[in-house]
Amino acid sequence: MNSKSPVNAITAPLKAKYGRRRSSKLTMDEAATEIAQALNLHSEAAAMMLYGLCATGNVRWLDGAGEVIDEDKCTIANFNHKPVLVMADDVRHWLTVWSNAPQPSRREAVIAALIAEGFNPPRNIPWKKFCGEVRDKCNGWLSNGEPALGFSDRQIQRTVKELRAK
Repeated sequence: MNSKSPVNAITAPLKAKYGRRRSSKLTMDEAATEIAQALNLHSEAAAMMLYGLCATGNVRWLDGAGEVIDEDKCTIANFNHKPVLVMADDVRHWLTVWSNAPQPSRREAVIAALIAEGFNPPRNIPWKKFCGEVRDKCNGWLSNGEPALGFSDRQIQRTVKELRAK
């Protein structure tokens, strides 16, 4: 018999799956494309914004060797074209802060993170409150206070069910 508690039995595979995702990386082009789409910018403006985030240390970045670079040790002259990869979570954090648009690509990861933190709807948190928390973290609200497309209570419940089935 498995000695795990029911909550640990559900969250252990999620932690294993999404624990790696926390350190996921994006190429500069992929990150600039995400920024351009989320903020409705031209790709060149999004790339300049990304370079600014890297230069100020708001987004961690890696060089060609895959080493995370400390922005304090990099001079301006050496910075140009040095970032090769960026940390996906850092970029997506700023997109959530700056963009009013819903972030459906983050929905599954946010749900998995909440479940891993011990939120287990409907046992220890009501569905309505859990769904509201997911929408808050993903900008999943429309201006009139209604859930955005892909963020209805039923869609979030389906995603939770799918994650538990894995």
